[in-house]
Amino acid sequence: MEFFLVKDNVADVESDSVVFFCYERQRLPAAARKIDSKLGGFLSDKVKSSDFKGAFGKTVVVDTPGDFNTKTAVLLGLGKKEDFGALEAFRAANIAVARTGQHSRTVSVDFSNVDREFLKVFLEGMACGTYEYGKFKSSGRRKNRIEEVCIASRRISANYFSGEAAYASAVSSSVAFSRDLVNDPPNILTPSILAEHALSISEGSEHISCKVLDRDEIRQMGMGGLSAVSFGSSEPPRFIHLSYSPPVKSRKKVAIVGKGITFDSGGLCLKPADSMRTMKMDMSGAAVVLGTMKALGELTPSVNVHGIVPATENMTGASAYKPDDVVTALNGKTIEIINTDAEGRVALSDALSYAVRLGVSEIVDLATLTGACIVGLGLHNAGVMGNNANLVKSILGSADDVGEKMWELPLDAELREEIRSRVADVKNVGSRWGGAITAALFLENFVSDVPWVHIDIAGPSYVEKSSDWYQYGASGFGVRTIVNYLMKR
Repeated sequence: MEFFLVKDNVADVESDSVVFFCYERQRLPAAARKIDSKLGGFLSDKVKSSDFKGAFGKTVVVDTPGDFNTKTAVLLGLGKKEDFGALEAFRAANIAVARTGQHSRTVSVDFSNVDREFLKVFLEGMACGTYEYGKFKSSGRRKNRIEEVCIASRRISANYFSGEAAYASAVSSSVAFSRDLVNDPPNILTPSILAEHALSISEGSEHISCKVLDRDEIRQMGMGGLSAVSFGSSEPPRFIHLSYSPPVKSRKKVAIVGKGITFDSGGLCLKPADSMRTMKMDMSGAAVVLGTMKALGELTPSVNVHGIVPATENMTGASAYKPDDVVTALNGKTIEIINTDAEGRVALSDALSYAVRLGVSEIVDLATLTGACIVGLGLHNAGVMGNNANLVKSILGSADDVGEKMWELPLDAELREEIRSRVADVKNVGSRWGGAITAALFLENFVSDVPWVHIDIAGPSYVEKSSDWYQYGASGFGVRTIVNYLMKR
């Protein structure tokens, strides 16, 4: 998708569709009134007949006569102006795509009454809204046709627009890359193939390198957690380490760690059939890491970043790890296995320990870790926990900047007793109470004293019920937050 800026009245711009925004109780924008005048008041009449009052997401769509510059005019409600933020900007962009994308190659947007601070996230929303996963559709037909988006505003400079558009293009492309990885079926996206995707990010890159460990190297390194989870699968595990070095020297080193379970059957603690469906998405954290690293290669922030992914399947083969097993993580701590379906944290124990060895300044991990987080926060919010209040605040602030919904949960010390083991240093699950928190408390054992934040993306990473701003399948949730965060370090 290409983005353009024009200073002209959007009513004079030639395009397949034009989009106007209207806050609650606001009169039609000037450009919309100009088109309405040419239409003999047809647009305003339809606004009245549909009882359109500017509520968020409500639309009025008008087909224009053949001699107009545009074929379709869309009036989109933004809700109350004081409530409008990045989340609403991103969603409004997705709605605009939904209302115009099936019949428009070019779309013009009247941005005259929207603050320019929302431009970047709006452009990201337009690009992300056109995403379609159709690798295995024999027809090869695309529902969305939008190729060009023209933003009309006299209040945005060319230089500002150029920078925001370049950023939005890089990030939305990386979000699409992340979504593709998660949407790929598990017989296609194995740990080995995920590692090949990671290597492809580093190919030809001046700032990114990639190292991949195979099964033998993982064992030799002493990664007992990842090794144990992989025992039941015929697909060999991979440990992925992507490194980004900025063009200028920086002492700041950040590790981004993502859970990479490319398919989760539950292991010997086998999931029910219905729960096993969509478990290709259990590597969404890994997809965020790879998507983020891809974006960094284009945006070149001034911070060193390590992208780390423990990748494996969790299966039921003859050698599968068992309840009551004790395994030893890379940092030497022992883990009693209570439930083999709590495998992600076991694999992450090695990845977090590895990040500590790198001497990083801070660690952020992302994982589809617990159903308990979905029970507590629903499908649209990620849970955030950590050992450093400032880092937690920064991550939540970054999420708010881009319109991704995250909510802090307490890393409650009283719950540590839940994961204390009688036979090892720690056990991999506690009781059913506070499951998202005890999972984070488990991970805390492997970050030493490094500032660390855990983001449980189990809810928003995969969408099973589409809406105007959520398409079915992988959402790429987390990429935009983490890239935004790193760009500000």
